[in-house]
Amino acid sequence: MNYEEQPLKLTDLDYLTGDHHLQMMKAALPYMNVPQQRIFSTVIKIQELRRTMSLFRDEQVAAMGIGSGEHVPAGPADMLDAIKPYGNTYEQELISLLSNLLRGISTPMEQMKNLLSPEQQSRMDTMQFMVQAMQQNS
Repeated sequence: MNYEEQPLKLTDLDYLTGDHHLQMMKAALPYMNVPQQRIFSTVIKIQELRRTMSLFRDEQVAAMGIGSGEHVPAGPADMLDAIKPYGNTYEQELISLLSNLLRGISTPMEQMKNLLSPEQQSRMDTMQFMVQAMQQNS
């Protein structure tokens, strides 16, 4: 594991498609020889895929807010906030920056922009323009 990476965090989908038996099988993998690891890894992923398919068949995806009609995320900024905890430190900073741009929080951005070189400021302006264009299309 890269020292900058944080431990993996499970998502709602991971909890819905996994169970303690599959986790036990995953924990046993390092103690098997390579051919056995291949077989068991494949079996584990097939089981997770089956469980995922049954979620959509049984309409349990509402537990994740997918297709339920009850909880509709407001937009791209909300999605960025949802994925932020799963990124490494650099990715989290970038996601925060993009999220703030999408929400129109300009004061901290303008302060940060003043610290940049003219070339970097130009790139920032281009990025802001692109974000605004995306907002208008959604």
